[in-house]
Amino acid sequence: MTSGNDSASAIQAIDACVAHARQMLESQLPIVDARNYDFAPGLKEMGTQIYLAGVMWRFGEQFDLPTAAHERGFLCLSAMLISDGMNPSQAQKRVAQLYEMSRTPSANYARGIMYGYNATKGDGSLAALLDMFRDAPEVSGARFRFINRWRLVAAILAVAGVVISLVLNRSWGEAIGVGVVLGVVTVAIAMVGYHQKVK
Repeated sequence: MTSGNDSASAIQAIDACVAHARQMLESQLPIVDARNYDFAPGLKEMGTQIYLAGVMWRFGEQFDLPTAAHERGFLCLSAMLISDGMNPSQAQKRVAQLYEMSRTPSANYARGIMYGYNATKGDGSLAALLDMFRDAPEVSGARFRFINRWRLVAAILAVAGVVISLVLNRSWGEAIGVGVVLGVVTVAIAMVGYHQKVK
């Protein structure tokens, strides 16, 4: 009976943490949306999820959950992702990935966790976290779109290289080699041009 009561209490605590995180996120989103961030797909979502793990970690400290303090937020995050429609296996993988990302090489928690842990409603802390990535070329949406565009060009040139080589009576091996070289060189030139442009 005690075990059942403990389990019910843990579920109630997790539900309370998730509800609190949703309220916190709702208070932060108007500020975030006003910034018009242009990030590569996934970065804003993952940054927000790490932040929410910090929010739920702190809120969960008032409950007697059967986990270490630093794991509470991620336990609650997993429940939140599942309730949002992610299947349990995907949620487990995402939480494991975020858990690793949220730690620095010195085992200190990354800024995303601490921004969430110290957040108060409507304080702009999520936007402040995302602002750190705004000027990072490697995570910009422009870079992502640029690379995708040139990947298509590289694929077309690679196919053209294979076809032309076969028309010139080259072997399949030589034709494929020409195609691969054309594709790789095209992407490499495009990336060099992009990095020169954003310097």
